[in-house]
Amino acid sequence: MTFIQQLWLLLGASWTILEIIIVLKTRVACVAVDQQKYRSELLIWVVVIAALGVALVFKYLHFMALPIDYVQRQYIAFVLLSFGLGLRFYAVLSLGRFFSTTAMTRHEHALIEQGPYHFIRHPAYTGLLISFFAAGLAMGDALALLSLFCPVAYVLKQRIHIEEQGLLEYFGPVYYDYSCRTKKLIPWLY
Repeated sequence: MTFIQQLWLLLGASWTILEIIIVLKTRVACVAVDQQKYRSELLIWVVVIAALGVALVFKYLHFMALPIDYVQRQYIAFVLLSFGLGLRFYAVLSLGRFFSTTAMTRHEHALIEQGPYHFIRHPAYTGLLISFFAAGLAMGDALALLSLFCPVAYVLKQRIHIEEQGLLEYFGPVYYDYSCRTKKLIPWLY
């Protein structure tokens, strides 16, 4: 195993451990049957694991090599991964006690508009998407990149829809105004 492969293995394992810690610390038990519609974190984990497995197969089959020099690609991927994870964890910290892996609002929930939430409504997901794109890029195959990024992007899009419904129900016009001023994932674009 090369040094770069060892580095990616260490980064991937560290990232996974941090995500598991976040889940264990912030997951909220649903007490009512109607809250079950907000439980999508298991689906996200299943999609991520399946997409990663498929991407690794494509990485080793190497059907569609990316036309970027190996060292440059690794450097770009590392910078993107660092930025993506930094944004994700900055967003989680900005939400503080209001962050949960369960899509729901809590009693006395506050709408956070500071930090990364000043520019986009779902910076934690933007960070995840950047990170998964970086991991796919590091693999060096277009099919690996697409098979990792696209399913994760799709399941997060569904999760965002669920979250936005809940936030609109809870905050009403305040959230509607906030959503008119900000974009979902990419400042000034989307």
